[in-house]
Amino acid sequence: MPSLSATKPALPDLTLLTGLATPLWLVRAEDGRVVWLNRAARRLLDPESVGGTLCLSPAGPAPAPATERAVTIRGTGGEALALTVRIGPVPGCDLVLVEAPADLAARQEVARLNEQLVALSYAYPDLRFELRRDGSILDFAAGSPADLGIPTQRFLNGRIQEVLPEAAAGPLMAALERVAVGATTVSVDIRLPVDRATGGETGGEGDAVFEARLVALSDDGDRILCILRNITGRARAEQRAERAHRLLLDAIDSIGEGFVLYDADDRLVLFNRRYRDLKISDPDLARPGTPFETLLRDGMRRGLYLIPPEQAQEWMAKRLDLHRHGGPPMEVQLADGRWLRIEERRTSDGGTVGLRTDITDLKARALELAAANRRKSDYVHHLSHELRTPLTAVMGFAEILRDQLLGPPGSPRYGEAAAQIVAAGDYMLELINNLLDLARIEAGRLELHEEDCPPALIVDATLSMMAARADQAGVTLSASLPADLPVLWADPSLVRQMLTNLVGNALKFTDPGGHVTVSAERDAAGGLNLAVADDGRGMPPERIPQALTAFAQIHDPTRDRMTATQHGSGLGLPLTAALVELHGGGIAVDSAPGRGTIVRLRFPPERVMG
Repeated sequence: MPSLSATKPALPDLTLLTGLATPLWLVRAEDGRVVWLNRAARRLLDPESVGGTLCLSPAGPAPAPATERAVTIRGTGGEALALTVRIGPVPGCDLVLVEAPADLAARQEVARLNEQLVALSYAYPDLRFELRRDGSILDFAAGSPADLGIPTQRFLNGRIQEVLPEAAAGPLMAALERVAVGATTVSVDIRLPVDRATGGETGGEGDAVFEARLVALSDDGDRILCILRNITGRARAEQRAERAHRLLLDAIDSIGEGFVLYDADDRLVLFNRRYRDLKISDPDLARPGTPFETLLRDGMRRGLYLIPPEQAQEWMAKRLDLHRHGGPPMEVQLADGRWLRIEERRTSDGGTVGLRTDITDLKARALELAAANRRKSDYVHHLSHELRTPLTAVMGFAEILRDQLLGPPGSPRYGEAAAQIVAAGDYMLELINNLLDLARIEAGRLELHEEDCPPALIVDATLSMMAARADQAGVTLSASLPADLPVLWADPSLVRQMLTNLVGNALKFTDPGGHVTVSAERDAAGGLNLAVADDGRGMPPERIPQALTAFAQIHDPTRDRMTATQHGSGLGLPLTAALVELHGGGIAVDSAPGRGTIVRLRFPPERVMG
């Protein structure tokens, strides 16, 4: 143990002082050297750790009576220790008795801890208030004062009602009341407006958000600790995540196909509006957490899918395999006639994403295309017959003329043969022209050469051209036109072609003694209607769409045999409909068996001049 003094003076009997709890030591008056310490003083001063001789300053005789004095104890090899002690004289010798408070060590530890607490309160990012229940601010510490967006000096000796905005002060005052009446801990979220003028961090996502936690510091609830934690970053991140989540759900809900998601345990997670609208799952079962197989078997039980009973198990196995492993899309027909395309893909976490697309229209169009192809095939067969018949006549009569099979060249029968050749050639030319016109219209390559077009002149020209055919058929051909017909802005050659097609059809299906009439009138909207009416055999209303379809034949030669003069290509009505639509108009057909047919061509008001 290091020595306390180089020359130890004679000491009184100190046995009774050695075990006292109060730290005591003796010091030489002339130089302040410590010559004796009891056990409590040794624990306080710890001479072994400071090393060397302990010395108290300032030195000097002790006053009488004993008084408190601030002193410093220093060892040879240690730091100085500042103490407040009581100093008094020792009777009979030149020594000073130094007495330290018994709780001095505890006081020093409390002081040290308090210093650490203060340092931590300023270093910790949370904001700390010590408040009274009336909102008075007793103490305030902030590691980042700018977080509040309010100058720090406003918190000193203030009240939170005066310092904070009402939107923040109101919730805090309510929380203070709850703590004051006995609540152990109260938490509340508050918002503080921030701007650059107050030093706060601005952002387009709103005010600063704080989480406040209040705890009573006294039993009477009048001193309350309030910790404010700035959770603005977390709150904004949560807002962004929530917005992103809502945006994702809205995007999924806007998808035109039915969307459904199953988790890794094959349980339903979510589906969009379109999936619900398809009505392919029972609403009572289609809830989050329902297994896919449960929904599938329920649909089978309800007869949702149009599947033959003998194929049900095989289809079920194929459907489950697609769902669990993915694969090419699958098409299935529902019992109500709709068709669905089902696509399934596996997610990275083992879940399943499914798309359900209503392809009913696609299936219908596919059927229509197949029917159209069949009609084209039938028409090609019919067209080959239509071309072969007149071509055979041309070749036959040409051979007669070449080989003079009807006698001498001057025989009148050669003229009849030549007339048959001309008639057959005209028919083939008309057929080919109609085909080419229809092809150009469908390709968008038929151009209109528009000019003023008087309907009366076109009707007269058409009737004059068709008069010989009408006489040959024994049908009366006439016109019924008002005197004040306006002029059309149209392609006159195409208008005449339309009327020619309609009159030709009417003559073809009108028996001898019948009538075909061409008429015209203005409609209520200002458009112009040209109509061709006959009192011929007519056709059922349900066959009118077929008559207006290209490559369709109303006439069935196996059931309705026609004369050679009645043969036709079947393109007259479809071509006429395409030509009037090219003028922005439309066609209407009214017909019934035994009552004849009326076909109306309507030209829009913008093509009627005057």
